[in-house]
Amino acid sequence: MDRLKCMEVFVQVVRGGSLTAGAAACGMSPVTATRHVQALEARLGQPLLRRSGRRQVPTALGERYFTECAEVLARIETADALGDGGPARASMTSAIAAMARPVGQLRVSAPTTVGSHLLMPIFAEYLQTHPDVALDLALKDRAVDLEEEGIHAAFQAGGSPEPGLIAHTLRGVTRVACASPGYLARRGIPRQPADLAGHDCLGFRYDDLLGRWTFDPAGGHVGVTGAAGPTRDARLTAHNPLAQLQAAVHGMGIALLPEYLLAPEVEAGRLVRVLEAQAQLSEPMHLVHLAGRYVSSKLDDFVRFVVAKLGPDACAVPTSG
Repeated sequence: MDRLKCMEVFVQVVRGGSLTAGAAACGMSPVTATRHVQALEARLGQPLLRRSGRRQVPTALGERYFTECAEVLARIETADALGDGGPARASMTSAIAAMARPVGQLRVSAPTTVGSHLLMPIFAEYLQTHPDVALDLALKDRAVDLEEEGIHAAFQAGGSPEPGLIAHTLRGVTRVACASPGYLARRGIPRQPADLAGHDCLGFRYDDLLGRWTFDPAGGHVGVTGAAGPTRDARLTAHNPLAQLQAAVHGMGIALLPEYLLAPEVEAGRLVRVLEAQAQLSEPMHLVHLAGRYVSSKLDDFVRFVVAKLGPDACAVPTSG
């Protein structure tokens, strides 16, 4: 069976989301289209398609194979059209562009609050402009193993990316100390980071590591371990910033929260910023993916979209390892 024809059928099946749609685009019956796809699968020794509801979507191998097939077919069309011009060439260019569009499922990981609050508007816009891509969001407040968990890309807040990953530096997340008006009326307002030792502070754990509050006052760098000052443990420790937020609103102590989460509560008068004279350092955020020779057009397009939205100065650097 002609391999190029099999590739063309496979590309059209993926584009159309079903063997029936792919067969119609190629002017053949679904049975014949199935045989063409099966010929590729027999050659590769692995399935290229799987059923998802009423649609047939590419497997992990199928996504990579689709990208390669689309590029091969596009190059052939370009070569064949060297002598063409006018409407025929424009039509060919349009067809190539359609085949090269990102398609399939993209599995993305992010910390729970970052994903559900900061990133969700960006995800919504991405899906609106990429109708053939589906996002599978894994929102977890722990470090993830991209290869082990099948994650294509992960947003990481704080710290440095692990070795062996491609890291795209994004705008940092600013964290601000805050408390309820009632708590501050009872306990007083801290004027410097060292004053936190005399307050009830709300801790945060990420992947079982206790968070560290870091300030940068005019006098120099100050770190407060355990979110409760140099000598005291946190009165309440949570694994979720939303829990910290509600605890602070209910007067349980001082919390260090992302500005995007804090701002609506401050505007409503339920929380008050403290220690504003000391700049809370911005927590670094990265978008990471596995390093290697192959990066699918779908992943590359997603990375470019996110970088454009989250920082004009973002750059990609491989981490050592």
